[in-house]
Amino acid sequence: MNPAPRAWLSAEGGWQPASGLPLTDRATRYGMAVFETIGVRAGRALFAEEHLNLLATSARHLLQVTPPADLPALGAADTGVLRIYISAGDGSPTDPVVAPRIFALFEATGSGALPPFQSARLHPEPVAPFARGLKTGNYWMNCAAQAGAHAAGFDHALLADHAGRALSAAFGNLFFVLGGELCTPSATLAVRPGVVRGRLLRELNAREVELPAARLGEASEIFLTNSRLGVMPLELGPIGPGPVGCAWRDILRSEPAIP
Repeated sequence: MNPAPRAWLSAEGGWQPASGLPLTDRATRYGMAVFETIGVRAGRALFAEEHLNLLATSARHLLQVTPPADLPALGAADTGVLRIYISAGDGSPTDPVVAPRIFALFEATGSGALPPFQSARLHPEPVAPFARGLKTGNYWMNCAAQAGAHAAGFDHALLADHAGRALSAAFGNLFFVLGGELCTPSATLAVRPGVVRGRLLRELNAREVELPAARLGEASEIFLTNSRLGVMPLELGPIGPGPVGCAWRDILRSEPAIP
């Protein structure tokens, strides 16, 4: 059994142990918060600068605040995920943000090895991206899609918008090889600018495209990326793991770049 999560609130210029947010906070009442999920390996926050930069962008655009540039202290044995939230603080839904709360939650991950690949299905309902793809506390849509996939016997849900265009996985970015070319849904579709997604865009010169989700069946391989799994090859119908996803799965696991 993993140890209980640990939490902190940023206060008086530092991180103080905390048990949670008050019920008056708009993150609790309305989901008005932004966040980033940072992998932690042996006490080291992975790609911390990149994640904090994304968090700062989200906070400026949606809350008009600037987050701190540091993280709570972790133990040398800590391995798991650290989530940093910036909330709208107290107030009505329309009040300006004047006293945001900054909250950190560390959750240890199990010691079991990640699987070599996982299964996916296309979520049967279209989704509407929110906040230009920035990561917010309004995560119910993604959770519902993922829960539906699990209930149907799959590991992941793949999402498409109301125009039928492929967007992402419920809990990660999406890549696919089509006609021998590595592609990912375009940022014009308000997909999340994930840290692992950004690395693969830079290092593999992947092409951003607007692709009908119905054409994913033409891909020779499909994989998702996030800070917990790194690169995870997917099975989608007859499509199985392929060489690009498997190679980068192994690269990120060996660096290590994930918990």
